[in-house]
Amino acid sequence: MREDRLKALVTIVDYSYANTFRDLLKKLNIPISFISHGYGSAKSEIYDILGFGSPKKIVAVSIVKDQASLMMLNEFGKKLNFDKKGTGIAFTIGMNSVSSHMHNLYKNCDMNIESESEADEMEASVDYSLLITIVESGHFDMVMESAKKAGASGGTLVHARGLGSKEAEKFLGITIQPEKDIVLIIAPNDKKTEIMQSITKEAGLTKEGRGICFSLPVSEAIGLIENTKEQK
Repeated sequence: MREDRLKALVTIVDYSYANTFRDLLKKLNIPISFISHGYGSAKSEIYDILGFGSPKKIVAVSIVKDQASLMMLNEFGKKLNFDKKGTGIAFTIGMNSVSSHMHNLYKNCDMNIESESEADEMEASVDYSLLITIVESGHFDMVMESAKKAGASGGTLVHARGLGSKEAEKFLGITIQPEKDIVLIIAPNDKKTEIMQSITKEAGLTKEGRGICFSLPVSEAIGLIENTKEQK
């Protein structure tokens, strides 16, 4: 049943909204959230279209109940001004399974969502995917140049450190531990394959040690220019 399902709610918002966003997470009583910093890549009108208004970003992943996800997106859109250009985007990704501890935690928690009635105005699903590319630190610009050649509008950089087994390093041909660039790109599904192929070819992911690229389906989204009418 839908009330038993959980989703990952990913939010990328301009850093100027950091305090507002943190207060919103507390108000909504979301049990699990992870927050990091990121940096946008898009420029001029492209920044505006995808909500990447300034370089520094808040990048957050929250675990939410499926039946509350649309209302939360709606609440984020209102409180974080996603109807304004250069603010941010939020989207959900379905989760296939979770631990019993997490399931029980969410089963017994009440998120502060009053009603789902307003969520009916939002688009229930979107034809987008989240493209994730993990490369050695310093290759962000190369990845984005490759992606834009295939039609990507912009992306967000998150710095990270890898940790993996010797077997994974040998199989992927990528050193796991040093610093990494994680590149997040929201792309229409009809451009997804072309963008991923361009990144793989132009950024040299077929060469040993360069990195990996994969995609995840987006369930719902707010802040994308194509959905603006439904979300106002």
